[in-house]
Amino acid sequence: MNQHHIFIAAPASGGMSGQMARTLGCGQDALARAGYGPAVIGAAAGGRVHLDSQLIGDAAAGLYHLFARAQERAERFREALSGSVGRVVLYAPSYEDYYPALWRDLAARRPLKPFAELTPRLMARPRRWVNVVRDLKAGLNPREIIVLPHGSKIGEAMAALVPGASLDPAPDAETAHADTVIAMMQRLHHSGVVIGPKQKRRLARFHHQQPQGTPIAEFDPLDRASLQRRYEQDLEQMASIDGVRIGPDEALQIAAQ
Repeated sequence: MNQHHIFIAAPASGGMSGQMARTLGCGQDALARAGYGPAVIGAAAGGRVHLDSQLIGDAAAGLYHLFARAQERAERFREALSGSVGRVVLYAPSYEDYYPALWRDLAARRPLKPFAELTPRLMARPRRWVNVVRDLKAGLNPREIIVLPHGSKIGEAMAALVPGASLDPAPDAETAHADTVIAMMQRLHHSGVVIGPKQKRRLARFHHQQPQGTPIAEFDPLDRASLQRRYEQDLEQMASIDGVRIGPDEALQIAAQ
């Protein structure tokens, strides 16, 4: 029976999705030699290794309700496949850094309320990564789910997804916008001013070089500490779910080297 392996890099998670796409794209021959089928973007029936950064939802879904429709989306993904699901690898960043990253990602593209106005809602949110993992388990019915914790690198992601394939990791080509650039974009969005791509790039280069002040999106120290504890509890709870583990185990890491 055909078996599919799926890598999910949460949106706005620091370039992991792009790195995986470039690594898998350049490593098709190595995947074949290791016994894996072709790597594809999304739920293409002919693929065997799938990369989908939005299987659980886009950046707005992450910021505003932490991917509340993940199970529904996973079920649709599963229906498009031609066999069972083996490994599902999810990169799940820690809340105190991930929510500001989601806000920045959206702020570069559309007008938003200031991040400080969202923090009470984010702190009170009951939904957590453990709920997303349970949704993926129900929607995809995989053999196992591997959660990559905050700070995981591309080599660990490959060790979890395609152990033994010996792919050379692609470099991280993503450069995050400086806060001064995001502030400039927010002023444009809120004023309704529309400028061309070239002018936008020139303005971004100029503002990128300006002194950076107080971060445009961050939690205060007490909230950060609370979110860190919440994330640590999440990791413990996810690890207790049957068929779920945290990070590639030592044997997989050795096989991937």
